[in-house]
Amino acid sequence: MHARACALNCACRNRSAAALPCPQGSPHGHRGGASLKHILTGCKTSLTQGRYTWRHNQVLKCLAAALESKRSTTKSFTAPTFTREGQEKPNHPPTKQEAGQLAMARDWKLLVDICQQLIFPPEIAATNLRPDLVLWSPSLKSVYITELTVLWENFTEEAYECKKLCYTELAANVQQRGWNAKVYPVEVGCRGFVSSSTIRLLKDLGIYGQALQQTIRSVSEAAERSSQWIWIKRKDPCWAQRASI
Repeated sequence: MHARACALNCACRNRSAAALPCPQGSPHGHRGGASLKHILTGCKTSLTQGRYTWRHNQVLKCLAAALESKRSTTKSFTAPTFTREGQEKPNHPPTKQEAGQLAMARDWKLLVDICQQLIFPPEIAATNLRPDLVLWSPSLKSVYITELTVLWENFTEEAYECKKLCYTELAANVQQRGWNAKVYPVEVGCRGFVSSSTIRLLKDLGIYGQALQQTIRSVSEAAERSSQWIWIKRKDPCWAQRASI
């Protein structure tokens, strides 16, 4: 992704590749044989109508659901069992210790930029930036700043670097205020590819095994089904989004 496209991506919060004008030949430009890549990630009309934002939010909902499920069920501390001298120890097996950052505290909070504009927690820092996900623990003074991009798979590395750069200044400001800030750009391909950055985030927060595989599957399917709907509607000048997929 060249510098101009990267700047456009960061400034406009475009969750896909930088949109290009539709080929000439129709009001929407898709009857003359536009490429799959253009229709799924590069159509200026689709960007303006909110088709790509809708797909982005479908994927974000799946990712947020997995994080919220882990956040709400994780128990950070197991109370020790004491026995008096001469008393038999209880027979129940020891509780399995939770892993991952979410297991380090019980006061994690989650904000997601869907349906209403996200306001970055003022107790952490003041900013006009709106990450897709903010996950923070006041007791640990730790915050995860996550930005999702749904894109054509060839641009995964460029998108990661672009979004990382967008939040560098905010992360430095947060650090100066005594918080540990982690910026996590995550990418999901418009045809279902889940990038290694997404998997790293899930593992870092303690999502492993079957839960990890289920999350990867749901995120991948959300991207694939949403792109399929965008493809089906490619010749329609008006956008009729589906509430769910």
